[in-house]
Amino acid sequence: MSDEIKDEEVKEIEIDVKEVLESVKINNVNKKDEEKIRNKVESVIIEKDPIIEDEKLTKELHAEFASFLETSVEMIEDVGGKETISTGIDLVNAILGGGFVIGALNIIVGQPGSGKSMLAIQTLGQGQRQCGGKMIGGFLDSEHATTSLRLWNLGVRYPKLRPYSEITVEKVFKFVEGLSVFKREKKLLDTPSVVVWDSIANTLSAKEIETEDPNQVIGYKARLLSLLIPKYVAQCAKHNICFLAVNQLRDVLKIDRFAPPKDLKFMSASKDMPGGNILKYNAFQLIEMKVKTAIVDEEAAKYGFEGVIVKLKCVKNKLFPPNVEIEIVGSFVSGFSNFWTNYNFLKNTKRLKAGAWNYLISLPEKKFRTKDAPELYKTDETFKEKFDEAVKEAIDTEIVKKYNPDVLKESN
Repeated sequence: MSDEIKDEEVKEIEIDVKEVLESVKINNVNKKDEEKIRNKVESVIIEKDPIIEDEKLTKELHAEFASFLETSVEMIEDVGGKETISTGIDLVNAILGGGFVIGALNIIVGQPGSGKSMLAIQTLGQGQRQCGGKMIGGFLDSEHATTSLRLWNLGVRYPKLRPYSEITVEKVFKFVEGLSVFKREKKLLDTPSVVVWDSIANTLSAKEIETEDPNQVIGYKARLLSLLIPKYVAQCAKHNICFLAVNQLRDVLKIDRFAPPKDLKFMSASKDMPGGNILKYNAFQLIEMKVKTAIVDEEAAKYGFEGVIVKLKCVKNKLFPPNVEIEIVGSFVSGFSNFWTNYNFLKNTKRLKAGAWNYLISLPEKKFRTKDAPELYKTDETFKEKFDEAVKEAIDTEIVKKYNPDVLKESN
């Protein structure tokens, strides 16, 4: 191996690496194949670049150390990349980093009527489709506010599920434990699961239900969660479970100048979520949702349904830069719409001209009324192709490259 490699040759290798990885991304190569390609590309650079020869030796030594830890003290390195469950909404997936993470606790918070439960249920249904109907999951409903028909309408159909009610905090984690045992016995560890808990704020512990003096249980639930959550988040990681919890927002109490400091700086200034700090510490992804505007009257006539436009951002996220705010469009009946969310996004990013007659900037000759857009998308192949191209380009430009320009670099 030559000891003299010019900087230009190294740069050419790096360009080739990026092209290969971009090809992997475009062609949806699975994670194992992607890892093989990365390792192969890395080995080529090592062979041609003597500067990192010592790094190769370091990696071999570290691999030996990792093997030693695994056999001697049963400590195993994290797998690195995280698998996700799609929400079915392109924009939400983009700011999450692919979707809600499997093997972690993910929390959705927001004001009443902002669509928290709707998004959680749609993710459960999307997980069923993503796994070809082989996914075992559940909806834990402490609010007694959801029916099997509502789950069906929002996409939970493979199979149809009934919500579990009469839920206590202890029963939530018994459900996770039971699911873990079942998956081990049935050898389903490689198949993801989704457990939706709706909601944290409304679920009492058994002790809180039984007590006659509320003063005796002040702070008990937060202490209980601080013990249970770390243990069962670890269970979720081992058993491929996406634990998706819905929570409420409450007003932050301010007592003169002794108001507590705000720990989640980018959440709504006057709001916080109940349940104790353990929820903030252990949440892999924490979404906040708030209503921007209702789709009623004239707007409903234009869209063809009554619903809501919601502002959404990920206040805490370990897959993608946090606090990227987007808008999603939802129907009160059928849930959040990927098409209408994309339509609204194209309009806001000036890739679609809206008015009495609308048209894509990339297809100006095809004009249409707003309410006719979904039908045009279904029946006109040219329009569908141009619409999808515009959405992909807008997400790539306005979100991925803008907030995470180093997407092709492997995170440490």
